[in-house]
Amino acid sequence: MKDLLEVLCDKYLINLGLITDLYPFEREILYPVCTTVFCAADTEFELDKFTDSLALIKANPQMLSSFRSTMRPLIASWLSVSDDPRGEMEKYLSCYELLKKYFKNSEHLALLSPLLVRIVSEDKTEEYIQRGRNLYDRMKKEHRILTTKEDIAFAVMLAFSDKSDDELVEDMEQSYRILKKSADNNSIQTVSHILAMASGTPEEKCAKFSELYSNMLRKGRKYGKHYELAMLAALTIADYSSSDILEDITDVEAFLVKHKAFSDLSEFGKSEPVCHTFMLLTTAYAGDSSVCDESKRRALLAARQAALYSVMVYSMMTVPPVVPGV
Repeated sequence: MKDLLEVLCDKYLINLGLITDLYPFEREILYPVCTTVFCAADTEFELDKFTDSLALIKANPQMLSSFRSTMRPLIASWLSVSDDPRGEMEKYLSCYELLKKYFKNSEHLALLSPLLVRIVSEDKTEEYIQRGRNLYDRMKKEHRILTTKEDIAFAVMLAFSDKSDDELVEDMEQSYRILKKSADNNSIQTVSHILAMASGTPEEKCAKFSELYSNMLRKGRKYGKHYELAMLAALTIADYSSSDILEDITDVEAFLVKHKAFSDLSEFGKSEPVCHTFMLLTTAYAGDSSVCDESKRRALLAARQAALYSVMVYSMMTVPPVVPGV
């Protein structure tokens, strides 16, 4: 396994152990999600900073009303790795207000605001949001039934692309047509959104995605077809072949399953270790400047944020909360 991934896995296990030991989350899906925040920031979970950040969220009624309890630990994780949590909070709120100018208010905007703040400067934020609104309208025109408020984040992330709006829409449409029999329509639409962020023809990108997915199935991987497909699509943007990516997936999984802290998380333990692995790999690829040029790295970072959004939306909609003693 590459040295970078081995170091990241070590950090991941340390933070996962700290979070699970020190703070109980409502939903198990949040443990791997929040752990990657601390790994990406190259720091360790600190309970005092985390609880202070939760208190900061609760002290802002505007944010509290829109941030579901499922989302607050993730927001608190981002705040707690900031040098200026209060200032970071103000940026989230400012971005949130801008999003409400262009989209109907919902918890999706509350989650999107910190994702957006982390990859764009304040002076450019509204420009990307406005373009995202235009793309969302075109997406809805093409797929009125499939396109919902959950697709707002993908539209805004697509706004970071160097491609024209016409090129992005055509790219999405072609990818959707190529892959539409691979899974349910909503999941494939999400995949097409993420693949559109990458360079290359839709045929090339879909072939790489399909090859990686097929190779994983042939190796006996238990693999879902919801948020996992979004995360897999994000991985394909890196300048690695599907065989190299599969090798990294295999190495990281082999490392993680040796450790009790990993397997004890029933929701993403023995049944779906791929959630941990994909989060680690998207973090590693997006943070490694040698993986691809700046344009592709920006697309990979946007795709990673979009995939993370997909995980959180899935958790809000379907993953049952942890019930103590059951």
